[in-house]
Amino acid sequence: MQIKNFSEFCTQVLPEFNQFLNDKLNNEIKQTTLRDAMLYSLNAGGKRVRPMLFLAVVYSCGIRKEDLKSYFDIAGAIELVHTYSLIHDDLPEMDDSDYRRGKLSNHKKFGTGPAVLAGDGLLTQAFYWIAKSNLTTDKRMAAIRILAHNAGPMGMVAGQMTDITMEDKHLNEEELTTLHKEKTADLITAAVTVGAFCAGHDLSKNLVQYANNIGLAFQLKDDLNDADDGEDIDKNTFPNLIGKKATEQKLTELIKSALNAVLKEEEFDKNLLVSFLDYFKE
Repeated sequence: MQIKNFSEFCTQVLPEFNQFLNDKLNNEIKQTTLRDAMLYSLNAGGKRVRPMLFLAVVYSCGIRKEDLKSYFDIAGAIELVHTYSLIHDDLPEMDDSDYRRGKLSNHKKFGTGPAVLAGDGLLTQAFYWIAKSNLTTDKRMAAIRILAHNAGPMGMVAGQMTDITMEDKHLNEEELTTLHKEKTADLITAAVTVGAFCAGHDLSKNLVQYANNIGLAFQLKDDLNDADDGEDIDKNTFPNLIGKKATEQKLTELIKSALNAVLKEEEFDKNLLVSFLDYFKE
């Protein structure tokens, strides 16, 4: 029976994917402190939004559920890159955060040096997984190209640099949109677009628009969730820039645009990506 709901999809696929992540890193990483530090952050309670979006796109392109494990290497690589970015983002030289998802941040648990190396290990292992996957050469190369572009100095890393170097400057709306696109949205966009390439679906502007919209919406939702706790009062966020109500309206418009875009997609089961938009109603 075809899975139509994103939450149900995650319920059915995520346990096997989580087991894959743990088994693979435990088998591959022999340096015990490095392995422990990598697994600590990988298993720190993330929702696996990015790899699940990747797998949802693959499934929506017609790949059977029982065949999704052939794509776990690529989904895993996306999650490794995301996890590395969180470890480095928490470092004293970056956001200087003591906690991540209610647990001690990696550098507080293992020390700054081991945390840096755990992030380095996750990042490089991600591309090893893609290169060693069973997909055809052209699909592996597309995955490497897109992920490196969106996660590197032309995407996420550029956004992180803007974030730490512009902390004392009030960004305007265009600058803030660019920051969020690079730091947050680009990796989510990569998950969707790599999924389409790997499943042999012709990537369209509609799917790219959907990915870009949900990527920016993801950051706006986080900003709105944090707007009332006072911790972001001095940060560059949309609620601080344009107000909470205007940010909520902007989020609504992004979701509407994402829905309209994905509904235009041809030869593609739209159910999972449409139901994913319920995430923003929580």
